[in-house]
Amino acid sequence: MLTKLTGLFFMLFCMTTDRSSGNDHGNDCPHYYSQSLKKNVYTTVEIEPEFPGGAAAYQRFLNRNLRVPQETIDEGEYNWAAMSHMKFIINTDGQIINPVVHNKTDTTQLTAFEKEVLRIIRLMPKWKPGMCQGKEVAAEVNRPMVICIMLETEE
Repeated sequence: MLTKLTGLFFMLFCMTTDRSSGNDHGNDCPHYYSQSLKKNVYTTVEIEPEFPGGAAAYQRFLNRNLRVPQETIDEGEYNWAAMSHMKFIINTDGQIINPVVHNKTDTTQLTAFEKEVLRIIRLMPKWKPGMCQGKEVAAEVNRPMVICIMLETEE
C-alpha cells in the first residue's frame, strides 16, 4: 500500500518557442495565419510570452497542480519518469488557446501523463502576451515537461 511520496515532482521548463520559418518580412517576426483564429500567430517574438510572476511562479504553479496519474500508482510504478511536449498559443489578451500535447489533437489517444499535462495547461491563468515590434501578438509556446517521481511503500 502506498504510504507516502518521498520524491517531489521535478520539472524541466525550457522556453523553446518554435523557430520554424514563417512569413519573415524585414524586421517582422516570423508568423503564420491561423484560419481558425483569423489572425497571425507568431512563432518567434522579440519578447516571449510570460507566465504571471515569471519562471518561479510557473514552477510553483506546476508543482502545486500536478497530480500523479492514478494508473501509475495502480500499476505499482513507484519510480517513474515521463516526458511530454506541450504546445499552445498565448493570445493577445493572455488567454491560452489550442493546447496540445505531442501534437495529438485526439485526446482519446493520450496517455495518463499526457492527459495530466493537458489538464494543467487548461488550469493556467492568463499569461503576459508576447511582443513583436512593440505590439502584443498571439504567440506559440512550445515547452517540454519532464516529471520524475519516487514513491515509497510500506509493507
